[in-house]
Amino acid sequence: MATISLPVALAAKKVALYQLLLLLPVAAALLTSGPVLAYSVLLGGVIQIGPQVWFARQAFRFVGARQVHSIVRAMYWGETGKVVLTAALFACVFITVAPLHVGALFCSFAIMILAQSLIVFMLLKH
Repeated sequence: MATISLPVALAAKKVALYQLLLLLPVAAALLTSGPVLAYSVLLGGVIQIGPQVWFARQAFRFVGARQVHSIVRAMYWGETGKVVLTAALFACVFITVAPLHVGALFCSFAIMILAQSLIVFMLLKH
């Protein structure tokens, strides 16, 4: 059984690292506007990045033409896990975190999705 290729594994880690390098300074800068805003932005970003790392790890575990069935199964498992993890993380935040700036949470979640797409695009260009 062939496993994930090193370039794909490194690219997936790079995407998450670049997202964190974008998220952490923004959240730190927002501390001047108040801790609720800052941690709401941080949580929204982490809710996007964490499940995406899960998906990348699951989806790109296998390589090679002989592994097509395993690749497809891993992609479905990865996407299902990503959706479930995202929903669970949102539920945990809504249940356990108060006060919460819901707008900032969802905005940073959406911005991290866009950032991920741009980072992947830029990595593929090189």
